[in-house]
Amino acid sequence: MCLSLDLTQPPPSQVAVVTGADQDLLNLKVKVRSDVVQRAAKSSGRQTQVLKPPPWSAEDKENELPAGLNKKRLVALLKAFGEYPAKYRMFVWRSLLCLPENHAAYSSLTDKGLHSAYMTLHDKYPIKSHKLQRGLQRVLSALAHWAAIFGEVEYLPLVAFPFVKLFQNNPMLCFEVVATVIVNWCQHWFEYFPNPPLNILNMAENVLAHHDKELLQHLVDCGITSQLYAWPLLETLFSEVLTRDEWLRLFDNIFSNHPSFLIMACVAYITCCREPLLLCSQKLDFEEVSALHADFVRRQAEEKAYYTQQELLQNAEEQRRNILAQEEEKLTQQRAKLAAMKRELKVKELQLLDATRRRFLKHQQELRASQIQRLDQEISRKMDLRERETAAAVQDLEVRQMEMEAQRRRLEQVTNTLFL
Repeated sequence: MCLSLDLTQPPPSQVAVVTGADQDLLNLKVKVRSDVVQRAAKSSGRQTQVLKPPPWSAEDKENELPAGLNKKRLVALLKAFGEYPAKYRMFVWRSLLCLPENHAAYSSLTDKGLHSAYMTLHDKYPIKSHKLQRGLQRVLSALAHWAAIFGEVEYLPLVAFPFVKLFQNNPMLCFEVVATVIVNWCQHWFEYFPNPPLNILNMAENVLAHHDKELLQHLVDCGITSQLYAWPLLETLFSEVLTRDEWLRLFDNIFSNHPSFLIMACVAYITCCREPLLLCSQKLDFEEVSALHADFVRRQAEEKAYYTQQELLQNAEEQRRNILAQEEEKLTQQRAKLAAMKRELKVKELQLLDATRRRFLKHQQELRASQIQRLDQEISRKMDLRERETAAAVQDLEVRQMEMEAQRRRLEQVTNTLFL
């Protein structure tokens, strides 16, 4: 049974057929048939047809949960492992409780501000964490605005606090869980308000009488009523006698079973404590046993938290040591890589210097070769010039010789002419 439904969606069409002639309302039986009636379009020769859905059983419909979950399978999983997986527990709870997640309705309640009944909540229920204190005030105020009676219920903070602590990061979800728990598991607690729910306590006493008459008779002989041994467990929802993990496992089972499971759990807890209870002979002894047991649970929780913290610290220290070793190994590898890179850079530098030197020598050789080529060209040019000058000189000598020869001949002719 969920808290409310989405009012923006219309309900499915249903046909209700009332059977039974008895006028007594207790014996009135109502059968609801969810056949969907569809009429074909009006036309000649066509008749109205009734399309019936496939057969289903009420048990199958009851086991179907939102998000595609199946309650029967979840219960089988719970019986096999004793609890739901911690990673998916909140998701399973939301499906089991069929929470509407109505943001608009929750916002309309929170917009009204803090309720006057919980303005001074920190004086009566001081909490070290200011965040939890404000969260508890917000949820209780929303409940009081939702139903006026919740502004006067003194034990409401005890009922809501474990859920506020569990859902401190999601106040809307916390409100809906608390409201659903009150509507389903605590719906008969207010019939004797402002007194404790005597009807519920009588049920617990009857169950205890059925399972352990000796313990119940001993409690009656000592003047210990169900208001002393059962009501403190119910009004705190076992949050003061169980550790966090035990409380979560308990509510895994409570949310997966009939609302009467809460009463059975209360009686089971009392029967588990029968040995110290049978040793009590006075009401004061029982109160001391209850206080000692609560103190034992508190110390057990503190020791568990201490050992858990020590284990976390040890794991954190080991992780940091592993991280430090990994960092040192990485640093060593990095240093080796840097040394290798330095050697590689040095080799590349030497190779670059050698290549530069080779290019310089090659350039020098090319310059010298070009100079030699220019000298060869100059030598060739000068040799050609010398050959041309020599040829010209030889030609001049030949011309001169020819001239001298011609002159000699002329002189010989003249001489011969004179002697004749």
